[in-house]
Amino acid sequence: MINIKHYLFSLIFLTSLSFTALAKQVNQENSTDLSVEADISIEWFEKEKYYLAKGNVVLKKNGLTLKANIVRADYGIENGVNILKNITAKEEVILTKGKSRATGQFMTYDVEKKIVIISGSFQTFSSPTGYVESKKIIMFDDLKNKAMAKGNVKIILSNKNVIFSDSVKADFTTKDKSLYKAIAKGNVIIESKEKGKKSKADLAIYNSSDEVVRLSGNVIIINQNSILNGSKGITNLKTGMSNIIGNPKKKERVKGIFSPIKKNK
Repeated sequence: MINIKHYLFSLIFLTSLSFTALAKQVNQENSTDLSVEADISIEWFEKEKYYLAKGNVVLKKNGLTLKANIVRADYGIENGVNILKNITAKEEVILTKGKSRATGQFMTYDVEKKIVIISGSFQTFSSPTGYVESKKIIMFDDLKNKAMAKGNVKIILSNKNVIFSDSVKADFTTKDKSLYKAIAKGNVIIESKEKGKKSKADLAIYNSSDEVVRLSGNVIIINQNSILNGSKGITNLKTGMSNIIGNPKKKERVKGIFSPIKKNK
């Protein structure tokens, strides 16, 4: 669970680059300019204050590439200068920078609040540090240092461990944007890359201070031929050790089933 900070922050970085006027004259030799291409049209709605590009739209700036069938950029006028307020991309959205890639059917980016939302029936983000997918929404708030994914979330870490849950929320530090807390809620499953090792719970909370994942609610820890049940559990990411904790106040006891290992003949 610890590597979640890499791919969540990477997508925040991807989408936090400021865009200038969408349809201005482009100097292809200047990498700081914004390049816009479209098969159908690039329109400027001066009265409504927005630009609209249609048909296999490709936007490029500073190594960032945004592709979609429809892209709209809304702006306001401050002191006689056009200030970009919001970017909306629809249909087959692909956002890439370097080896990182995000996909979805609908994306909005609030330039002032620095909030990006990718939504639809299926969206993904992948980078060298991991992969995440969801069937509802992936959201990033760069000012509040928060991120969230919801809807059959699946996370594959670089170490090949896999996390499933209904939703994931993450908080980052202001100073260096490193992860200090992450919460996975609803039908949480943590599958180890080692065959036969799996943890299940209703809730999983990670804190960077001790690198421990705290499990609660219908906790089940499976280790090859043993199964442990309890109301609470702890997984230490440093040592890889997992423990089940009972709840004496509610008269909930720890239960375990240990099966003998069958030797191959």
